[in-house]
Amino acid sequence: MNIPTNILALVFVLSFLIVFHEGGHFAVAKFFKFPVEVFSLGFGKRLFGWKRKETDYRVSLIPLGGYVKVVGLGPDESDIVAGEHAAPAQPGTRLQRLLILFAGPGVNLVLAFLLTALAFLVGIEVAAYKSETPVVKVVDHGSPAEKAGIKEGDRIETISGKTVKTWEEVEIETGLAPREKLAVGIVRDGAPLTLDLTPEPRTKYDIGYTGLNPAILAVVARVVPNYPGAKAGLRVGDRIVSVNGKPVVLYFEVVRFIREAASGFDKDGAKPIEMVVTRGSETITLNVVPVKEGENWRIGFAPKEETTVRRLGLGAAFAASWRENVRQVKVTGQIVGRLFRGTGSMRQLSGPIDIAKFSGEAARSGVAPLVMLMGVLSLQLGLLNLLPIPLLDGGQIFVTLLEAAARRDFSIKVKERLLQAGFAFLVLIMVTVLYFDVIKNVTF
Repeated sequence: MNIPTNILALVFVLSFLIVFHEGGHFAVAKFFKFPVEVFSLGFGKRLFGWKRKETDYRVSLIPLGGYVKVVGLGPDESDIVAGEHAAPAQPGTRLQRLLILFAGPGVNLVLAFLLTALAFLVGIEVAAYKSETPVVKVVDHGSPAEKAGIKEGDRIETISGKTVKTWEEVEIETGLAPREKLAVGIVRDGAPLTLDLTPEPRTKYDIGYTGLNPAILAVVARVVPNYPGAKAGLRVGDRIVSVNGKPVVLYFEVVRFIREAASGFDKDGAKPIEMVVTRGSETITLNVVPVKEGENWRIGFAPKEETTVRRLGLGAAFAASWRENVRQVKVTGQIVGRLFRGTGSMRQLSGPIDIAKFSGEAARSGVAPLVMLMGVLSLQLGLLNLLPIPLLDGGQIFVTLLEAAARRDFSIKVKERLLQAGFAFLVLIMVTVLYFDVIKNVTF
């Protein structure tokens, strides 16, 4: 049911961001009086448009972004000369060509800053616990946290030597590091202690699971239709007070006791779990038979998380946007670094299916989530294009810098070889990301 809105949201988001990206190249090229042959909304066959001076402004068939064709830049130049000779005279100076190449990703970085600030101006709803001090309230039985020796009441202060002050920082540091041994600095009864914690990969995104849990009350906010909880009569607003006779207050206590109750189900088969809930002035007993999904037994409900709305003034929104974008750049660097070290997971990268799903969810959630997501994607688009991979802006910038160092333009043949290598590398990356995109999101 959500597929049409996901596709529409994907088309809108990508078109918006890529048109701004190409608009950056276009504006700077025009400023330096470089000939611009084409400015296209969309790719593929030209549908309609108009020509003014040397530029063909067009709308093309495939509505995913667009492109600008500047004479003297990019792979197009290799298409017009059979390349064994020196490159033809290029318009402008190398500095001007560098500025044109930088302009696309540069616009995306500025756009990320402005969109994120706009989201903070409109107001972002976030889970309240994420900004709280990371004091452990519940440790899952048998979890990596329990194996590491972390106990309820411990306050987490550092992870891998990095100071963490909120649950959000803890979740980022551990979630991005499945299978990686992390040195976790805690304070227990006033005394510092360092323990080794190795998160386990969980979910289809290989998110690092630790079993460390904050305080979230066991109040039902959402019941998944046709799951055991719904079939047993669980309703939104119910407060779960016990599981198999064990009193609970927090959501993660419910998860722990259900997991403990289901520990023998693989061998003996699923059996009813007694859950006592309060509903208004009533106390109701439900018998729920969990269903197994993957490695976990589920009853199908989500807890009610206390949320806060971060709505800031103009100056504070710009400051928050700067901090958020810097944080995301660091997180991106961590992900890329772990991939190069072989400790990361390709499942944590998102392809078109994930982006469509996230865009659709953000669009259905409201203006602020959609604007925030567009800010995140704009930042990633800008950073991606700055990578020194031939065919991307960063690759062309790198080649231009090498030419500047050599004080000559490379032959078209050399550029062709670089572009072919870059193209093969990008195809390999795209196929890999798309493969994981499909297996994460498509059920065969």
